[in-house]
Amino acid sequence: MDNQKPNRFQSLPSFVLDSIYEDYSLDAITRIRKEYLENDLDRNEILKGIIGYAILKDIKIEKLVEAIKEGLKLNDNKSIEVVLIILTEIFYPIKDYFPGIEDEILKLGGEIPKEKPKQFQEQLLKREEEMETMQKQEEDEEKERMADTIISGKIEDLIKKYPIVGEQIIGSQDSIELKSKPVSMKPIIKFWLEDYREKMGYYQHSNIERAQYVYHDKNTKNMNEEERRQLNLILKSVDEGMLLPYSTRIKKIDFSKTNEE
Repeated sequence: MDNQKPNRFQSLPSFVLDSIYEDYSLDAITRIRKEYLENDLDRNEILKGIIGYAILKDIKIEKLVEAIKEGLKLNDNKSIEVVLIILTEIFYPIKDYFPGIEDEILKLGGEIPKEKPKQFQEQLLKREEEMETMQKQEEDEEKERMADTIISGKIEDLIKKYPIVGEQIIGSQDSIELKSKPVSMKPIIKFWLEDYREKMGYYQHSNIERAQYVYHDKNTKNMNEEERRQLNLILKSVDEGMLLPYSTRIKKIDFSKTNEE
């Protein structure tokens, strides 16, 4: 994706962004990759790019078959099958954002989904309620204490207890790219952890392996030394169980209070 895309995506309505990050959307992309692209990572990136351009309205949904056929080098039938998965499983939950999508699905020989829009609305409502509950809980806790309290814990334990930790930004770049996501993501802790594991594996890593990621990965190439230090501490907490200090006052990992010994 070009350098302007992250900012353009950030300007999209929140319900559009929420939809394309949902599990069913990511599952659809994974299924296309396995069934039609033979797990070809290069063509998978092209697929995510095409979906991204369609979301930004740079590619009309009426032109998706042509774009998929040309970009992924598929025959007519497979191109139509892939587009029907995109339209019915990724785009249809936000059908109001894509006028004419039902006509296009029928024109390609597909069936109009019946459950997902309702399911999606229920998921959005549940998420809003969870966020409101979490925010109220945080506000109540803040009222109970005037002084800062530092809670030490492993990063994954802190995220479970204080979900806001996973939303903490690490780095000054606009976004990072993940293999499993169709669009660029904010450089927040939970996405850094996902990217690290996708690329380095789901096992305990050595200092050398961790440094390879922190200093040589494409997502970290523009980081300054302090940002790299923070990211390394987060990953060290995953690999070695290092305890990190969560501040209840600023509601973040307070890197100024880390003990790096």
